[in-house]
Amino acid sequence: MDKFSLMVPNFIPAKEYFDPKHGETCIGCGVSLAARLVGKALEKVITGSACTRRSGADLFGVKTDAAFMRIKKGKNELIICFDDEPSNKLGDALVKKLPAVAVAEGIDYVATACPSYPFDLMEKVQRAMDAEGNAYIHILAPCPAAWKYPTENTVKVGFKAVETLAFPLYEVASGFYNLTNTTLKPRAVEEYIRAQGRFEKATAAQVKIAAATVEKEYKKLLEKVQPE
Repeated sequence: MDKFSLMVPNFIPAKEYFDPKHGETCIGCGVSLAARLVGKALEKVITGSACTRRSGADLFGVKTDAAFMRIKKGKNELIICFDDEPSNKLGDALVKKLPAVAVAEGIDYVATACPSYPFDLMEKVQRAMDAEGNAYIHILAPCPAAWKYPTENTVKVGFKAVETLAFPLYEVASGFYNLTNTTLKPRAVEEYIRAQGRFEKATAAQVKIAAATVEKEYKKLLEKVQPE
């Protein structure tokens, strides 16, 4: 049984604001799960645009095939990227550039999130809406069809992404970094990689390089979080 299976139904609003019939969804779709949580956090209708994508869309000068949506908040906006990693390149799946680019662009509030951690995701959406300026949230949305894992494992794959530090959860408010989830005993990156059939041909050497990349990127993040 997953760690939140008993808690989530009791603390998250039961009312649904997102209709997956209006978007491109599949069984176990991480994008739909994330969009549902966004709708519950905002308590407003979220259209199927959350599950559509435009190939080569431009976000902060970076081309992406990920699904994203824009939500107006006064004169500013909240941009949410639902990243289901269309690429099957192992390196692309471990290094997230858009949050760093958003910070460099001077976006007032930037955060990473994953639907496997629903309370963290919803709280960040609410903080993003309360932020004075523009906001950006990068949500990792596991995709059973493209990543090639059993449809019932979407939440588990998300856990592994975070617990192996391949996708750390953090926020940046007005330039100040804060980790919102600390994994005291990180899992081996290989657990996350091997949970996905799209990487079944990855060699031991490639996995080792991937693990080194994750370690390097996480250390860089910690340097920004911890005071000098």
